[in-house]
Order: sequence, then C-alpha cells, then structure tokens
Amino acid sequence: MHVNRQVRVVDAPRMAYRGLMLDVARNFFDKHFIVRLLEVMAMYKMNALHLHLTDNQGWRLEVPTLPELTDVNVWIF
Repeated sequence: MHVNRQVRVVDAPRMAYRGLMLDVARNFFDKHFIVRLLEVMAMYKMNALHLHLTDNQGWRLEVPTLPELTDVNVWIF
C-alpha cells in the first residue's frame, strides 16, 4: 500500500450555522419525535434548532399546568 504524505485534508464546515427549523406552531409533534430529531441533528453535526412556537392559529406545545393553550386548534384535520 502506498501512502501519499503530500495530501492535506481540511475538514471544516463552510457555514457557522448548520441547523433546522421545526414548525410546531402549525403541526403537533410529541416529545419522542423531537428527542429523536435532536439525536439525528447531532449525528449530522447540526448546531442550531429553530422552533417556530407560535402563530396566529394557536399554541401547540403541551403545558400540563395550562391545558387551555392546547384545547383549541391543536389538531389539524
């Protein structure tokens, strides 16, 4: 096997921000989905998660102490 010692590999991202936007304002995702998404993002070395939390249609994050936030307009049919 021949080893070429003249080769230099530079492995760095072109952009400082590598991320994903998840729209939880319009679609409901459970905790397990978001945890799995974070694991996949870590696998691909993404460093930012943008959560679109609210919109004019309503609030989608479940807050056990405030159930009225998710009572209206939670599910899209």
